[in-house]
Amino acid sequence: MKASLKGLGMIPLVAAIALFLVGCGQSKVRISGRLEWQDGKPAAELAEGQIIFESADSRVSARGVIGKDASFQINTEGPDDGVMPGEYQVAIVEHRPAAEGSTKLPLQHLKDKYYSFNTSGLTATVAFGKPPLVLKLERIGTK
Repeated sequence: MKASLKGLGMIPLVAAIALFLVGCGQSKVRISGRLEWQDGKPAAELAEGQIIFESADSRVSARGVIGKDASFQINTEGPDDGVMPGEYQVAIVEHRPAAEGSTKLPLQHLKDKYYSFNTSGLTATVAFGKPPLVLKLERIGTK
């Protein structure tokens, strides 16, 4: 009988630890958005490329694939899991595969500066309740 009462005494401690751990975790925010050229047209030429978020504070990164309509959704570890709240630097990588049997790459649309967090000039604030993100980009050949 004493052994079972001793075990019962641990229940409040275990429950308190579990509640503490649940309360400490932050929820991720679902982030979606659209890429647009400076003229307001969707950057559909960037379809199948990647958009990457990197937290300057924690060095955590999250990414998404750019859709045919220039839309994207950012995920950290898996589909629909979202991103932790905070400030992020953004980079974009254009998908330009060579046609089968060719070594010539298709025309590049995105300026090279967008390939790096340090030079893209793109940032995003991730927080609950924000509208979808719209990022304006410059095409090659524009100033």
